[in-house]
This record gives sequence, C-alpha cells and structure tokens, in this order.
Amino acid sequence: MANIFKVLVAALLISGCDGGSKLKQMSDFDLSEKYAYCLDKNPTSPGKATACENLRRECELRREQLGSFVCRTQ
Repeated sequence: MANIFKVLVAALLISGCDGGSKLKQMSDFDLSEKYAYCLDKNPTSPGKATACENLRRECELRREQLGSFVCRTQ
C-alpha cells in the first residue's frame, strides 16, 4: 500500500512539472500583456504571485535567447 502511495505522489509531482511548456508556446504579445498585468496590479495572492514570477522568468529567458526584452520592465 505504501508503494502505491509513493508511485501516485511521484506521478503527481512529475505531471506538475511540465517545464513551462504553456509559457514557451505563448506568443510574445500574450506574454507581454500578461506580464504587464502583473506589473500594473502587483497581485499578492500566492497563486497569482507565482504565476507572475513564472511570467517574469519566461520574459528573462526570451530576452537572453532573442537579445531583446519582449516584456515591459516597469
């Protein structure tokens, strides 16, 4: 029974780590718009704050890859 629980927990953890594929598929415009919302509203709820942090990281990643920043900075 304990082994089944461990397998289920591992499956949930792995499925939760999709590598940010939804963010990678997002257009530059959509990413910029969503991150601008984060900058304007500065959400404090844990879920939205985490989402905004993920958007910020994707913006930074694209800046490094493309050589230009597709998102607003302030």
